[in-house]
Amino acid sequence: MFTRREVAIGLPLAAFVSTATGSLAQDLSTSTSPLPDPKTFNAGDLVWPKRPGVRVPYLDTYRSDPTGEERKWISERDDFVANVSTLAPFLTASDIERLRTLSFGEFYARYFGNQNPDSPGVYASGGGIYVGHVGIIDIDPSGKPWVIEALSGRGVVEGSYQDWLKGRPNEVVWHGRVREQSETKRAQIAIEGKKYLGAPYNFWNLDLADTRGFYCSKLAWLSIRDALGFAIDGNSRSKRNFWFSPKQLLYLKPIVRLNDPGPYANAGEL
Repeated sequence: MFTRREVAIGLPLAAFVSTATGSLAQDLSTSTSPLPDPKTFNAGDLVWPKRPGVRVPYLDTYRSDPTGEERKWISERDDFVANVSTLAPFLTASDIERLRTLSFGEFYARYFGNQNPDSPGVYASGGGIYVGHVGIIDIDPSGKPWVIEALSGRGVVEGSYQDWLKGRPNEVVWHGRVREQSETKRAQIAIEGKKYLGAPYNFWNLDLADTRGFYCSKLAWLSIRDALGFAIDGNSRSKRNFWFSPKQLLYLKPIVRLNDPGPYANAGEL
C-alpha cells in the first residue's frame, strides 16, 4: 500500500550522490554527507531515506500517476470513515467529520511535509518535497548494522543496512539519535522494534499503541516510548486523530541529527 518511494520531478541527482566518509564527533556535531558513516551507528538510532529533488508519493504503484494515487487515497479514506466505529472508536464526531472532508492535498502537506494546518497557503498544489520513511537501526553481535522498518505489502521486517542502501540507489539518508539517553537505553529501542517483526502494515491505524498493524513512523514512536518510557513528541496520548509522520519525528527537539544532508534534500521546506 504505502512504500514511500519517489516520483522524479526533474532535479539533477548526480551532485548529491557519494559515499559518506565522516566520523561522529564527540560533541555530536552534524555531518552533511549524503550518506551517514555506518561506523557511527548505535542500536536504536534512526535513519530517514530520501532521493533528492523528488516528490514522495503515497503509493509506490502510483509513481507516475498522481491522479490515480489521489483517487486511491480518497477511496481508502471513505472506507475508513464508513467503518470508523470499528477501526477507531475513540475518534470524536468532529474528528470523523474532519477526516471525511480531509483533502488529499491537505493530507499530503500535513503528513509528508509536517506542515502546520493553520499556515496560510500551506495546501497549495505543486509544492512539497518531503521526507517519507524512517527505520530503526539494529546492530548484531558482529557489529553489522540492520534496519527494522514497516513496509507496505511486507509488514515489519528487518534487513541488513547494506541491502537497505542497495534497494535505495541515489538516495540521501538522515541519521538521528534520541538525546540524553545512555547507549544501553537507546539499544532497547531496537529490541522493542524487533518484537513486532512479522506484524502487518496498516497505515489506517491511528492508535500508535495498537500493535495489530504499523506504518513506519508509528513503529518508531511505539518502540521509543516502550524503550525509554516517554512519548518522543511529548504527547503521551496514543490514540490520535492524525498520523504521526516521519518528518515530524526527524525535526523533534529530542532528536539530534548526526547526519543531515541539508536543505537541498527537501528543497528548503523547513
